[in-house]
This record gives sequence, C-alpha cells and structure tokens, in this order.
Amino acid sequence: MNEAVIGWSVVIGLVCGGLVWWIKRSIAAALTVPVVIVALVALALPPAVVPVAPPPDPLEPVTVPPEAQEDLPTAAKLAAFRPIEVSDHGYVASDACRECHPENHATWFASYHRTMTQVANPDVVLGDFNDVKLSHNGRDYQLREVDGVCWVELLDPAALPGTAAASQRVQRPIVMTTGSHHMQAYWFPIGVRRTLAILPFVFLNETQEWIPRSAAFLKPMSDGVSHEIGRWNSACSRCHSTHPQERELSFGEFDTHAAEFGISCEACHGPGQEHIAYHRDLAVDQATPTSLPSDPIVNPEDLSHVRSSQVCGQCHSVLTLKGDPSKINVEGTTFRPGSDLSESYDIWQLHSPEMRELLQNESIHDRVVNTNRGTFYPDGVVRVSGREYTSMEQSGCFQRGEMSCLSCHQLHKAADDTRSDKDWANDQLKPSAYGNDACVQCHDQQQYSTAHTHHLADSSGSNCYNCHMPHTAYGLLKAIRNHTISIPDLKQDLAADRPNACNQCHLDKTLKWTADYLKDWYSIDEPELDTEQSEIAASVLWLLKGDAANRAMAAWTMGWPDAQAASGSDWQSIFLAQVLNDPYLAIRMIARRSLQTLPELADLKVNVLGSDSERRDAILSILARWDQDSHAANPALLLGPENTVKTKRIDTLMQQRDDTPMTLSE
Repeated sequence: MNEAVIGWSVVIGLVCGGLVWWIKRSIAAALTVPVVIVALVALALPPAVVPVAPPPDPLEPVTVPPEAQEDLPTAAKLAAFRPIEVSDHGYVASDACRECHPENHATWFASYHRTMTQVANPDVVLGDFNDVKLSHNGRDYQLREVDGVCWVELLDPAALPGTAAASQRVQRPIVMTTGSHHMQAYWFPIGVRRTLAILPFVFLNETQEWIPRSAAFLKPMSDGVSHEIGRWNSACSRCHSTHPQERELSFGEFDTHAAEFGISCEACHGPGQEHIAYHRDLAVDQATPTSLPSDPIVNPEDLSHVRSSQVCGQCHSVLTLKGDPSKINVEGTTFRPGSDLSESYDIWQLHSPEMRELLQNESIHDRVVNTNRGTFYPDGVVRVSGREYTSMEQSGCFQRGEMSCLSCHQLHKAADDTRSDKDWANDQLKPSAYGNDACVQCHDQQQYSTAHTHHLADSSGSNCYNCHMPHTAYGLLKAIRNHTISIPDLKQDLAADRPNACNQCHLDKTLKWTADYLKDWYSIDEPELDTEQSEIAASVLWLLKGDAANRAMAAWTMGWPDAQAASGSDWQSIFLAQVLNDPYLAIRMIARRSLQTLPELADLKVNVLGSDSERRDAILSILARWDQDSHAANPALLLGPENTVKTKRIDTLMQQRDDTPMTLSE
C-alpha cells in the first residue's frame, strides 16, 4: 500500500470495520434484548441503544469536519479511536502539579507508575516495528512504522469466524502501550468507538525480543489466538490509568475515559482541582478565608498505616467493585485516597468470612483454588504478583503492628538518595529496605543476631526477608517476594504445596535436611516426609515433578544469586536443560534466563519458542558442556562419582510431573 495514503485509508477502514462490528453485536444483543436497528451513517453516530449519554468529546470523529481531516496529522486522527484523557470529577492531571511541586513531579516522571499506559508515540514504543514479521499459531503479523505511527497487519480480529471477512488482512494502528519496565504490550482499535484489542505479542526489555503473550504469562499453551477485545477498557484500565471510566455503551462498545493514562499524582493524592483552588485563594489574600476549611489534598505519609496502605491497595489487592454498576461505569470508582477502601470494594482477606468459606467449602475451594489456581494457595496465601496489599494485610506485622507499604517503599526518590533514577525506580524501595533496617524499626536488633539466624552475619541467610518474605509468589516471568510476612514452617508449606524459604536458598538440600534444622534451631514440628522428600533435593523435585508454578519458581531460583551463593552454580544446568521442553512457554523462558547466569553458559543462545530440533540441539550443547567439567558426587542432586548422573531417576521424576492445568492471574 502507498505510504502516502496509508493513514487516511486505514481510518476509513476503521469506520467501516466499526459498522460491521456494531451490526454483528446488535444482532447478537437482539437475541436477549429488544433493540431498534437503524442505519449508521458514520462510526461517530450513537448506537441504537445507548444506556448512558456521554458528555461532549472534542476528539469524537464527528467533531472534525471531513474537509479538514486531511490536514490533521495521522496521530490526531487516530486519537478518535482510542481512550482519551478527560479532566473531570475534580481531576486536573499531573502537569498541573509541576508548577508548585517540580521535584516530586520529576521523581514521579522517572517512575514506572507513570508509564503503565501511554499513547503509542515513537519515543514511547519499545518494540521493534522496523518491518518485522511475527508468527504464532498459524497466524502472521507484519509490524511497520510509517510517519511516526506503528502499524500491524493481521487477519481482521473483529470478523466473525467462518465468514469471508475472517480471511481478510487489515491494517491497524498501534495507539496505546501498557508497561515499560519488564515488558510492553500494544493495543490497536477495532473501529468501534474507543474499543481496543491487544496485539498477541509483547516485547521483552531484558532480551529485546518479541514473544507471544502466552509465553509471558504462566498459562497452558493454546492453539488459538486471542486479541482480548475490550480488555483494556473494562479491566486493565482499572490499575493502569488514573480514575478510569469504563463507559461501556453497549456490548463490546466502549467510550472509555481516564483522568490520566498511567498512575499519576492524583491516583495517590486525590483529585487536585480543589487543592489548587484552595492555594490560589490563599495566594490572593492570606487574611481572607478560602472557600474550603482545609487543604483537601491527601499525603499518604500523613495517614494511618491502614489508610496509607489502602492507597496502594486500590490496585495491589484482590478486590471486587461494589456500588451501582451503571454509575461506576460512567463516573468511575468512588474510592479516593484517604478514605476506607472497603467502602468502595469488597477486599478478599485471609481472615474474612468470604475467604473462610472459600477455604472450608469443598465445592468453592475446588473451583476457585484447585481448578483456576489463579490467585491463592489452598491456605489462602496470595500466590501472584500485583496483590501485595492483600498479602501484607494478612501479616501480623500489619494486623498487630504498624507495618505499611511505606515502611519499605518510597514513591518519590529522596533528594539525598545517591542511586540513579533507574535503580530507584526498579522497586521504589527505600535504601534501608535492602537490608534489615526496615525490620529493626519495630523488632529488637538482638533478635537478628547470628544466634537467631544461625547464619553468618554477612550472608544472605541473615537477611530477614529471605526467611520471612520468601519468593513464593509468581509474576513477570520470575518469583517475587510474598508480602505475607511468615515464619518458616515446613508443615504448612507442604500442606499448601508451596516452596519453603530454606530450600529456596539451599537448593542442594532435601526437605528432611530442612525439617531437622527447623526442629533443632526453632522447635518447629517436623512434617511426615516420603522417601523422595528425604533423599532428593527439594529444588530438583519442584523443577522436575512439581506443578507449573513450582516449576517456574524453581527454575527462577536456580538463577538467583543468593541461592547460587549458598548452593553453588556448577550443577544446575543438567536440570534446567530438562525444562527447556516444558509444556509451559513461560517456564522455558525462565529456564533459559537462569541457564545464562551460570558461568559456563553465559553465551548460551537458544530459541526456546522455536522448533523441537532447535531446543534439542541446545540441550545437547548444554549436556556436552556438562561433560567437559568435573562435578562432585551428591546423592541429593542425583550425581554419582566420576560425573555420572542418575538419568533413570530423573526420567522417573519427570514422568510424575503434575500436569494439572494452571493459569496464574497476575
């Protein structure tokens, strides 16, 4: 297609595609709800049934006269087909904060909260759109950039299966991005108001490569391709933008607004309009009372540990919206920083009646925990990333103490912080949170002596969080620290089929070894263990025969520097090679990364998503390098004298692999 006309022709295509989509959806809706079908002249006209009346929108297509549209830059045309930022309900957006708070604005601007969602400008897009061809499950996607706009050519995702349109290839512009830290996802319009679909690939920052979305998340492989139409509008926007208003007009048709894309100042401090008015009144005449009795803006640091943490919890929780759905659809959630989160949401808590019913009712337990396994371990502990408030809220440090998110994290980098903006932004941790200082704010320093830890003072075993915040949650292709502060208890972890803290460092030790030391040092009861648990290293059991989550976390832990310091780094390759063929693509990705941390395999090149022959060649290469080195015998690692490996025992363990389908809801 001629590049000079690609922009306008695709806009026309979006309009036409929108008409087809609307007609299909109207027919489907007519099966259950009476509708009046009218002919649409253009996409901008309202559908036959409109539950809400949207306010005037300067970017709706109808507001731009046809004779003037050719003069608009392509990006401005495309703004009519994506969610938009609207200053309403007291929100004024972050630019209004910069005048009085330049330093805070600058540190927020350097954070990954800001870039949760962005308009897909060339300086924002991280992925390679330089005439790249991607393929997945028999479908081809052609990526290119033309005049500052990224495009994808693909089979029409809005077409009904089996129709002629389903075999037609269309051009769609990338109009929004999600993420910028670990990976970035991409959204394109389907031509129905501001409804978005997702590109079924993400771009990994670490390795600078495209991978299918099915490889970026822990979920079973699928033969199909999902573009998840409307997902950003109805779900992702809730935690990837500030004060989103879903604004679903009819089934599959959204007119989504947000106060600001990304997590901005007002997400944490509340709407800024009255705050600005309050200070402008003061500036005019400090002797004259303002129209407000006090400054309405909220500083989370001035709140109680519960309320300040709930500011984070509006996104980092397992929540269910409550209230009038039709009002929330148009106006967004009622929660504002400083208020009680439970007034706007039902919060899933380990000690709540709802969670107790979940854990005690066998039918609910099986359906929500065992089948989906999406959010909780069987004992109610959160098992995925992004739900840190729910995890922390279950901890004694929060319930009986005053631990909050701000005990360890700082949302604005301090002026005297010598770290680079990038290092600070990685986890937004206080400098003290990298050691034990955060814990000794409340706990007696003497409790954390070597007499308590039984580890050398300068070792990773003397870090409080390695024992009490182990990496037993999963997300973003790695294990992360579970924010439920706990005491190592092997019996509880085994009952929940959860990795334990001790063996996540001591990868070469058995569960029996761990049970003996926990009993000897801390008088913690030993669980009953079978022969394998008594004779074979726990990490090997997790990796070879565990469920998908345990395999993923074991693969990550084998590349974790703290674990390698405790267990060595000269034996893991023989086991990690086995999971390069794992049925879960995410586990293959993690195994490759951990293999590349090993001294002899730093230069390993393998396409874990490629053909069987490619992976077989890589595995043979890893085994050949293994044979070149000398390895000490270790029965727990199934290693015999003179570099022998108990391959039959390894094969037996892999045949026992827990293949129960698992999808973790990050």
